[in-house]
Amino acid sequence: RIQILFEAMNSSSNGMDASNPLLENFTIRRAESIDAPEILKLIDKPAEKCFGKVNVVSVIEKAVFSVTVVSREGSVIGFASLYDYPNSDFYDSTTWEKELGGRHELPLITPVNSLFLHYFVAKRPFQGNIAKEIVKTVFDACGLIQYIFLFSKSSNIGSALWEIFLRNKAGPKEERLFMCERHKHSPQLFIRTAKPEDNDDLKPLFTAQNNILTSIYGDYFLAELIEAQDSSHQALVAEVNGNAVGFMSISSRVNDKLLNRCFETKPYNFLEGQGDEDDSSIATETGRPTSAVEETLPERMSPSETIFLEELTEDTGRKITFSPVKAYVSLDTETGTVSDSLSESLVDPKAQPPSLKAAKSTDTLTGESVFCIQLFAMHEQYETRSIDFLVEAFKRFPGREYCVLTVPHNVTDFPLLHLFTRIIPRPRTTLHHEVYVFHKAALLQDITVRLSTEADSEGIRYLVRKIKNREDLVADYKQYLEAYRDGDGTPLFCLVAVCCDQIIGVAVIRSERDTDYIRSHYNMEDFIYFNHYLPGEHGRLHHFALTSTFTNYTKHFLRECMRICRMASLYYMVNPKEDVPLKTISTVECLNHMVQVSPRRQIIYPLDRLKGKKPAVFDNRPSPDIVKKYPPYALFHLNKKLTYEPKIVVNSRIVVVGASEVSLSFIESMVFTPHIQFNNIVLVSPEGLVMDEYPTHPSTLAFTKEYLRMISLAPNLNLVHGKMVKINRKNKFIEVGKGRQVHYDHLILATGQQLTLPKLGNEADLSQDSISSPIARNVSEVAMKEKYIPPPQVVTIDSYRTALDLPNFITHNGGSVLVYGKNILSYTLIRYLQDNGITDITHVQPPFSVSCFNNPHVFQTITDAMKELGVRIHRDLVVGSINADLEGNLESISFVPLSGEYESIVCSTAIMVDDFTVDSDTFESINNACLVFDGRLVIDTSCRTNDPYIYGAGPLTKYKRRLHFDGKEHDIFNSREVGQRLAALLLPIFDPSSPGVPDLEEYEFPRFEQPNKVFARLPGGYNYLSVGKPGPVMDLRLATLDPGYGMELITEEKGYFRLHLNKYSSVETITCLTQDEIDVSNLVELYGLHEQYMNDLVHRFEANMIPDFYSFFRQPWSLALFHDRFATLRGDLLELLSVPNAPGELSLTDKILNHVEEDVHIDRSAKEELMKEFVGSISREAIEKRLFSYLAYNKYHLQHYATRNMA
Repeated sequence: RIQILFEAMNSSSNGMDASNPLLENFTIRRAESIDAPEILKLIDKPAEKCFGKVNVVSVIEKAVFSVTVVSREGSVIGFASLYDYPNSDFYDSTTWEKELGGRHELPLITPVNSLFLHYFVAKRPFQGNIAKEIVKTVFDACGLIQYIFLFSKSSNIGSALWEIFLRNKAGPKEERLFMCERHKHSPQLFIRTAKPEDNDDLKPLFTAQNNILTSIYGDYFLAELIEAQDSSHQALVAEVNGNAVGFMSISSRVNDKLLNRCFETKPYNFLEGQGDEDDSSIATETGRPTSAVEETLPERMSPSETIFLEELTEDTGRKITFSPVKAYVSLDTETGTVSDSLSESLVDPKAQPPSLKAAKSTDTLTGESVFCIQLFAMHEQYETRSIDFLVEAFKRFPGREYCVLTVPHNVTDFPLLHLFTRIIPRPRTTLHHEVYVFHKAALLQDITVRLSTEADSEGIRYLVRKIKNREDLVADYKQYLEAYRDGDGTPLFCLVAVCCDQIIGVAVIRSERDTDYIRSHYNMEDFIYFNHYLPGEHGRLHHFALTSTFTNYTKHFLRECMRICRMASLYYMVNPKEDVPLKTISTVECLNHMVQVSPRRQIIYPLDRLKGKKPAVFDNRPSPDIVKKYPPYALFHLNKKLTYEPKIVVNSRIVVVGASEVSLSFIESMVFTPHIQFNNIVLVSPEGLVMDEYPTHPSTLAFTKEYLRMISLAPNLNLVHGKMVKINRKNKFIEVGKGRQVHYDHLILATGQQLTLPKLGNEADLSQDSISSPIARNVSEVAMKEKYIPPPQVVTIDSYRTALDLPNFITHNGGSVLVYGKNILSYTLIRYLQDNGITDITHVQPPFSVSCFNNPHVFQTITDAMKELGVRIHRDLVVGSINADLEGNLESISFVPLSGEYESIVCSTAIMVDDFTVDSDTFESINNACLVFDGRLVIDTSCRTNDPYIYGAGPLTKYKRRLHFDGKEHDIFNSREVGQRLAALLLPIFDPSSPGVPDLEEYEFPRFEQPNKVFARLPGGYNYLSVGKPGPVMDLRLATLDPGYGMELITEEKGYFRLHLNKYSSVETITCLTQDEIDVSNLVELYGLHEQYMNDLVHRFEANMIPDFYSFFRQPWSLALFHDRFATLRGDLLELLSVPNAPGELSLTDKILNHVEEDVHIDRSAKEELMKEFVGSISREAIEKRLFSYLAYNKYHLQHYATRNMA
């Protein structure tokens, strides 16, 4: 995501030359490395004299703040790069603050308020105007920066910069220091007491989007509010050129008891000011990140503790708070009440308008150390200067230490919010607001970060006394003092943040040595270019603690740590194991300010084939740092560029019901959006978040045990253990368990379908009595039918714990076990039981037309293997009755065959794994909430139900009948892709810049392209892999009769391996069955590849050159096919083929498409002509360049391929 910092639609209003079309519309955005080629075109001799010769990509990568000016046509017309240290040989980058101020008589400069211009270029003759806009943008985006300095290598910095930067004559002349101050470009706002006559200036701020306030309170509601000021209620105005551009109403009357009861205010001394027991560290004994709350919801609170929405209608002192353009209602500071939403509380024509005058004092108002913001509005042009209001606000209440701001969950993010710290709500709170707090000490800019010393021992111990693993932190601090490195010689750093001679923060950083492993296993190139970083510029954050008073300085603290340690990139690992040299890593408090890095799929290397045997001496194996096995961990990252890039804060309550693969995919897509911080994603599931795959189930390869640990969703979630039993659409909450409430703004229903016991006797034929039947009509009557309770020995696998305990359960029952089912799950279950020593097994299969394998060879092989192992197989049987003895224990099960008499099978345990249906509690919740249910939850192509705030996805759902998408439910598509599409549908709600998904026509079906994948361990020691095209399954025997089916390539030397190539010679189906291990993550990547990519596969196969596909795809040439970026390379090469040799000519791609569209056969001569044209085209050189670039950049993975210099 490229963040837009400033967009000018009318350049004349911004001091630009409106007569020049180049500057009519321009955009200032954060610079990206891809801008480098165009930036190079702007470099001239004056720029080289002033800044020297630089590597532009490296300058962008290492800068804390880089901006690019882009014209209306999209061309780069200006660039500037700023660092947090001087570009001068006279100063060390780690200690400049100790010398620069004294030598140049600038005592006020600090790392907090200073940046240094390291590079600037712009298109002539507009350098002056562009430079002014860049400087103003920097000051606007970086609220604490007061000075921008420039050290020039030449005394002539150019006329463009001369107009902005003044030469500092107090210091040594040879240093050539120039300075630019904030007040000349983006001055601090003048804040004064509001006057009634400000009403005319302020009214447009509140009516910019609606007239709700005016319609309720009248045209002069602001004037009335301003006139009602007293010692407890103040109104402030920001003034620019005599006009009011901002408004803030503050009050010292706060119900802090309510806040303490509903929110975790302990880190803030319960909003009572500093006492003897200062709990100012956010870290707790639990060690959990503050962004993660895992809870088992308690029973409903007692009436004395519960705040019911119905009680809030008697509010007579409601206060209204506004963001710059969005209105929202704040927590009432006097009665402790809250309005649910602006539309419901202020538009009700029957409600009396709340009084705008100050209420009288009551005994509940005890907040002697806190005041609150009641009403706030700011012009968008000046909203980055919101901090100026806080300075004056604390002056108005000099005895108050905290400022509190409350916002509804669905309020759009705004700059003032970034200055505050979010307080974690308690699990039992029913207040529909987020509470933010700001301590007046955070206004101080006297923050110093330095390396720790022995004198800091007492301060560090006191700071970390409340956090988990504090002993390890103190031990690492001592290790640093003793040797400045840990036991294996790796450099170690311990830094402290100091304010007013008190230690307010501590960080322990270890130099990162495993950068090759990190680069190869995580998508770090999404954030940095590794080639421009030195090995010593990477660090691993082991411990971090910062007092809650100064949490708005978290990024500054981390940025200073990187500067002092000469680093540019920090990492933090979640769930590392004991092989980490620096003992236990403590839970840090800064994860919200870092970005989580997604893992990369790894190649399974045939290491024995990459190293030659004597007398050969070659060794093409990847580095040991890449192929070594580490326990999986989640990776968080921060670099200098990100320290000045705020995230979009989303407080909307997104409640996801069900921990299905669709749910996990949706959550993963949301939390891995790097520029958005979701504070309220809630997962409701009876088992919480299971970090493993069911041992009894086949795997879809979507969320393996290792992958779940590498994405570690838990720190980003609030986990609620429970089962949804009710949906209240009016008040927007679901009930979990016995009356426990979880409120939502957006509800995601993705429970999937659960295993259920089969119907008995003739019920099996009565599909109209099935909840999931598409012809069900009287669903309430069906749901209320009395359920048959079978003997306790008849079970399904309804939880992960049940699956683990199944062998013990069967052993305890004794006797034989019966498995009923025809799906792959029934086979993997039998394998699981056999692996656990259970051999007396009967497999009963209901009638089916197509086997679950859809492959006669696989079906017969597994059937024969089970018979050899003594498994008794019965087919075409339906459960008729379950027979129990006098004590209610299972005795036998009677089955109804397709023809003939009942067949009774004696067993001690029966496991039913055939029937899947919607859970009865889920159905009742959906049905009673009047959501359309037609066998499944009905959705449209945007996954919306008939409630715009409730979404559905996965096997739980089906599309509306009028769309005519019968047979195209989500369960026949890749579950991970379904979840990703759902996330793409919701992201634009929170971030308008998100691309979302392409718009569909009314009856257009959504496009799903990712293959369905199944990996299973089957009886007989067989491993099974199936990869196929998403969509309805067609009987293989019938499909092969289609003339357009394509061709099959099968080998059986070392196991069964079948490739199905479609009529376009691309892989459409992969089927593997072998008793050896399968390179699963490699082979699934063959799907969709043309056979020519696979070393002329068809020709070699027909020439009997491939006796075994398993060995063929373990040959070193094939490894590039399995690389995680090979698909991107293919797309790039295809794009290069679409470039014509000259303007007006057809490209090779266009010519081939013309042949296809005209249905003209491309004969041998036509192919030769196209190849001859390709050899002489500009595409060939571009393709070769791109290919060698790909091999060179990914050399650490593909070491055995020749590069350009070798070819």
